[in-house]
Amino acid sequence: MGRKKSEISIGIRKLTICHWKRGSSERKIGEIVNVSKSTVHNIISKYKKTKSVKNRPRTGLPRCFTEREERWIVRKVICNPNTSAVKLTLKAQQRFNKFVNPETVRNILKKYNFHGRVARRKPFLSKAHRRARLEFAKSYIKKLPEFWNSVLFVDESKYNVFGSDGKQIVWRKHNSELEMTNLTPSVKHGGGSQMVWGCMSASAEKMGILPHYKLYQDNDPKHNAHISRLWDLYHCPQVIRTPSQSPDLNPIDNIWDHLNNKIRKFKISSKNELREKLMSEWDKIERNVCANLVKSMPKRLNEVIKCKGGPTHY
Repeated sequence: MGRKKSEISIGIRKLTICHWKRGSSERKIGEIVNVSKSTVHNIISKYKKTKSVKNRPRTGLPRCFTEREERWIVRKVICNPNTSAVKLTLKAQQRFNKFVNPETVRNILKKYNFHGRVARRKPFLSKAHRRARLEFAKSYIKKLPEFWNSVLFVDESKYNVFGSDGKQIVWRKHNSELEMTNLTPSVKHGGGSQMVWGCMSASAEKMGILPHYKLYQDNDPKHNAHISRLWDLYHCPQVIRTPSQSPDLNPIDNIWDHLNNKIRKFKISSKNELREKLMSEWDKIERNVCANLVKSMPKRLNEVIKCKGGPTHY
């Protein structure tokens, strides 16, 4: 389908007719008003028939909402991106005493570049969380890429036997998925099934914890317990503790997603079966997957700084 041409303004049409009445040629008028000769010819021909430069009344169904009413609908979505098209339609019907279909409301929102999307699940970030994330990123942003090759990334995750914990639809504009109003805050381990603890490094090899390795883990109370700290002291004295609510700063979080995508290809009906599939798919993770994730650390830190401690795309 061809691209729709923009409509010539009333001002240009009036100026065209004014020069035509003065005896200017169509070519000359086109150069003056900066339109093609054929456009000038069409404007003059239409004026000769109707004696007006205005458009005739358009055919077809009249629009359901005025521009002002459409802006009211858009403001409602901006105030509450989680609202559904059905609820928004009911509010519009009560407000303007008009009966419309939810599809009409969806089309209006699309006209203003709002689209229904699944809300990204991101941990809730308070001001203190953002400040801690920003300080952490600034303290490690200057580390060379080789620094991260000797880091052992540690974390745990929960897997459900029967899939995810559900999704939330939000109305948002393009590239606004990380705005706080468009996120679904998540709480770690909310109602679990099978808990998994794991660690990874850039080499992706089972070599144990070498003396020069640095343990990279969050500030979970389990990691700060006396027995855990004592173990760290004897086995891996160099510990990097990440800020709370920051799974995007730990590449192993992407491994958990990778595992989840793999095991959901199977019909799993029990915890034992889930555990077996998790262990099987974990052993199949390729070395380049881990290496590329670790390589992304400088980019992750840079994005945290750019977002002033806010959520990232990782």
